[in-house]
Amino acid sequence: MLRALALLRATEQVAMPQSTPSLRSLFPAPLHTAPRELLAGIRLLATDIDGTMTHDGRLDPGILPALLRLESVGIEVMPVTGRPAGEALGLARYLPTIRRAVAENGATLVSPDLPVRWLGQQPDRARLLAVAEQLGRAGRPWTLAPDAFCRLADIAWLREDRTDAELEPLRALATAHGVHLIWSSVHIHLADSPPDKGAAVQQIAAELGYAAHEIATIGDAPNDVGLWHSGRFGLTVGTAQVLDQLEVLEYKPMWVTSHGAAGWLELANQLCAARG
Repeated sequence: MLRALALLRATEQVAMPQSTPSLRSLFPAPLHTAPRELLAGIRLLATDIDGTMTHDGRLDPGILPALLRLESVGIEVMPVTGRPAGEALGLARYLPTIRRAVAENGATLVSPDLPVRWLGQQPDRARLLAVAEQLGRAGRPWTLAPDAFCRLADIAWLREDRTDAELEPLRALATAHGVHLIWSSVHIHLADSPPDKGAAVQQIAAELGYAAHEIATIGDAPNDVGLWHSGRFGLTVGTAQVLDQLEVLEYKPMWVTSHGAAGWLELANQLCAARG
């Protein structure tokens, strides 16, 4: 029922009243209903990559000119990804306007020509692998992610076609073993400390001089839940994929866009229009 109501809400483009926070916490409003003054105050966009800026596993062609437009209106874009530090460094080095990226679900910060900075604790990889072996016995065998060789803070496996309903019991089992499991649209992650993209963004943004109300976040999957944490940021956005996942999200975005990269571009265009 929750999914049906959320889909109805997005289809009808009806915004929940601002005076009903309990309802707004359950149902993100269509982004086009966001107040212009809220959008105009944004100076930092913290964004997930996979499923949010990508289409069929590749960056959407419209992303590059959008990055330049965002910079032209005074908005910095900072990728915040579950991908490994080595891969995130490539994004920070070669994407236009990008100066830094948060990797491995908030555990590390990478910037070109600077040492990797730890934002979380360094992992006990042997223990994580041992727990993963036990979790594998509770369900289908896991396939280690091909990018595992350049990960520092966590271990990731391919999500393949596992559903949220299949992954929820594994998350509870991992917690019982003293580790933390979360998933994105492409990976299942195990880490020693709770993955929290949002806490990493808060820390870096404060050091850079951004106030909370000047920060927008966007993501598409359960590993982005820290980006939607209530009260942390001025504008929290989910792509339309979140409407199928509301029941497994501890925190929900305030606003919802269309699907995937089209939704990211929708946000970018509205931010540029509000500030321009």
